[in-house]
Amino acid sequence: MSYLRNNGIISKEEYVGKSIDEAIKYAEEGGFTHRIVEENGKSFILTMDFRTDRLNFRVRGGYVTDVYGG
Repeated sequence: MSYLRNNGIISKEEYVGKSIDEAIKYAEEGGFTHRIVEENGKSFILTMDFRTDRLNFRVRGGYVTDVYGG
């Protein structure tokens, strides 16, 4: 496994309120991959695999409202 910022510990304060572009860039710089799981109230179909290096973003109006691992 590659380097993950904060040893893979995710802090919502690091992401919530950022534009999705800023959050993606920040995630990638920290060694994470990402996916958008919900946008403007619309949920997307997801795979059930769990990845310790992936962040899941909920987005409204182009800004991150929630983030969690998996």
